[in-house]
Amino acid sequence: MLILRALALALGLSVALLLGSSFSDAANDGSPGCNCADEGSLWSIESILECQRVSDFLIAVAYFSIPIELLYFVSCSNVPFKWVLLQFIAFIVLCGMTHLLNGWAYVDQSFNLMVSLTVFKILTALVSCATAITLLTLIPLLLKVKVREFMLKKKAWDLGREVGIILKQKEAGLHVRMLTREIRKSLDRHNILFTTLVELSKTLGLQNCAIWMPNDRRTEMNLTHELQGRSSAGTHGSRIPITDPDVAMIKGSDGVKLLSPGSALALGSNGGEGLQEEGAVAAIRMPMLRVSNFKGGTPELIKACYAILVLVLPSGQPRSWTKQELEIIKVSIRMNTN
Repeated sequence: MLILRALALALGLSVALLLGSSFSDAANDGSPGCNCADEGSLWSIESILECQRVSDFLIAVAYFSIPIELLYFVSCSNVPFKWVLLQFIAFIVLCGMTHLLNGWAYVDQSFNLMVSLTVFKILTALVSCATAITLLTLIPLLLKVKVREFMLKKKAWDLGREVGIILKQKEAGLHVRMLTREIRKSLDRHNILFTTLVELSKTLGLQNCAIWMPNDRRTEMNLTHELQGRSSAGTHGSRIPITDPDVAMIKGSDGVKLLSPGSALALGSNGGEGLQEEGAVAAIRMPMLRVSNFKGGTPELIKACYAILVLVLPSGQPRSWTKQELEIIKVSIRMNTN
């Protein structure tokens, strides 16, 4: 904007000076209206010619530096229509040569210099006309390129939006699959646990097998699964505080623990029978089935708290747990909770 304003101001001053000179010459019957012949005057002929000569040399220097910058730009980048830039470079170089020769013509007006100046002016005229015509034919192509660029940007934006939608749908599908898997797990959980109780009872010849799970607030252990059914009168003791010493001991170890006959877990898991013999009741912690945390976007698997599996040997039989039976219990729990 500053360059355009400076050019407009210079053109205005030039037009004003030309009009003023024309009016002054007309008022003086065609004679010059200034004291151009006075030596030492700012507007003397010698001063004006010297200013023109210096200006021509400066213009020539500028014209010769611009093509160098353009050539560097063309060589370092993949610019379309390079031949048009080459035409501009030739036009600028020829303009610089005409100004350079004009500057020399103020001090040396030999025939060879005049011929060279004439030749360069003719070449400059031809190249400038060719460049102007080329630019006229190039403007529609540039406009098409601009429109194509706008369409490509719009298409890229649309593709980005579609990719975002696809990613959201993919993430939603992952959530749905995880949720479906967890629902299926919750539906099969009771069957899995009941099957575990039945198979352990058959294999080990148990009187009863029970599972105790923590409540939602994790303050009590509730009897949730039991192999032997009992009457409503026998449901007393189906809740045990989670602070019970046996509960804390079992949850703190991954091995099988033998319970005393007076243990709350042993009394609550004996199927309504009387007190068992010493060492007849075994218990082991059992990791509850894994659940998924869907909060915060990406599903994350977390391990739930522990339940307790209690196994009771038949009463009235001189029998105790063997190392092989305890190992079977550990392996069964590991296989059914992974």
